[in-house]
Amino acid sequence: MRFKDIKRFTGFPNYRVNISWHYLEDHLHHSCIENTGTARLDLDPDFQRAHVWTTEQYISYVEFKLKRGSGADVILLNCVGWMNDFRGPYVLVDGKQRIEAVRKFLRSEIPAFGCYYKDYEDKLNPSDPDFIFAVNNLKTKKEVLQWYLEINTGGVVHTKEELDRVRELLKNEESTM
Repeated sequence: MRFKDIKRFTGFPNYRVNISWHYLEDHLHHSCIENTGTARLDLDPDFQRAHVWTTEQYISYVEFKLKRGSGADVILLNCVGWMNDFRGPYVLVDGKQRIEAVRKFLRSEIPAFGCYYKDYEDKLNPSDPDFIFAVNNLKTKKEVLQWYLEINTGGVVHTKEELDRVRELLKNEESTM
């Protein structure tokens, strides 16, 4: 076996840009949806699963990121002709649940730390949490579907029982202090 013989993922995003939560809605609306010279962004392509996170999961993600939690901030997209003719389609490939969590918070549909966004005394700054939008330039839907499967195959989400076991360990540690 040689490392160079390992089959690589389908494509690799060659463009990355940080999008502050402060500018997220503007970016999605103006930069991706309304510009007539570029491909429109599809946040719900036919291969995406539905919105499956619970309200508690949305809140947990937003609170994690507001506490400056590291990771889970890369949003993967594909646009045929990216940085060339932008002919599209321009589609969300990974990050639907995370984007929706933040959008729900920014629209004051869910709280973070018991408070809705509209009720915070200050507002997010451009230096506050952000997403990294990574854009691939795969040419066909077949390639995009293959990439989606490669991204979403192999991981196993923690079960409630596994998390409860660790919560119990934490509780025991706290009681010995």
